[in-house]
Amino acid sequence: MAVLTIARELGSIGDGEELVLCNKLNLHCINKATLEARFQELGIERKVFERFDECHPGFASFFSTSSRSYWESLRAVLLKELLTGNVAIVGRGGNFLMRNLVDCFRIRLVAPLEQRVSRLCIERDCSEAEALKAIRQSDSSREKFCRFYYGADWHDPLAYDMVINTAEVSLEKIAEFLPALLPPAAEGARKEQLECAVREQLIRHAIFSAWNYHPMAIEVKCLPDGTVTLQGSVHSAEASEHCEQIVKSMPGVTVVNNELFVVSVDFEMPMM
Repeated sequence: MAVLTIARELGSIGDGEELVLCNKLNLHCINKATLEARFQELGIERKVFERFDECHPGFASFFSTSSRSYWESLRAVLLKELLTGNVAIVGRGGNFLMRNLVDCFRIRLVAPLEQRVSRLCIERDCSEAEALKAIRQSDSSREKFCRFYYGADWHDPLAYDMVINTAEVSLEKIAEFLPALLPPAAEGARKEQLECAVREQLIRHAIFSAWNYHPMAIEVKCLPDGTVTLQGSVHSAEASEHCEQIVKSMPGVTVVNNELFVVSVDFEMPMM
């Protein structure tokens, strides 16, 4: 299982060329089209995906059900795709999500502004002013997306293993030298760690989707033998039982240790 993450500035490559690159590298391309399909399989409305994909949700929106649904679904989809084989994650802060989780090679594709504008004018049949506006909006959205969800700087060159200027290095050339740089597949304890991380996120997603809990209130810990421990707080004994039953129904789960505690939200105002 080779894993590549591709961050790209709008206009640094042509529309759809990330798929061409992935095909040359024999990697399954996880791009917008893939994510849209996976979100539909999870029952997430398309408008939710379009509203939040690679965009800063805003402080108020982050605490809405739709925003949390997008975030938990995105993590579940991306992590689950890792188990399918050789993959390339395009955008969505994949380099930050994969950090400390799996060995991968992280690239960022950039190009001079004038080339980005020229390419976009041709692709979208628009004016230079319109192309420049689209590029600035895209750069801002992707920067804020990574800052908000990962607390990371999208522009930081140290967040990548290689920054490539596509004005100087063609995709054909990239496809020639990248295979030698991709790390080997995870094995042994590292693979078990990855499988546990995937299971933890799928459980978090299932709990949130079924009950609309804030996932951060519940911590999920998985062991390679299928043991799952739930920690954190819920608002009722019924909720605690519901969470436990959801986890028991998940594939690969053998034992559930329910350590959730009930926190009542009812309180009386103090006498003045």
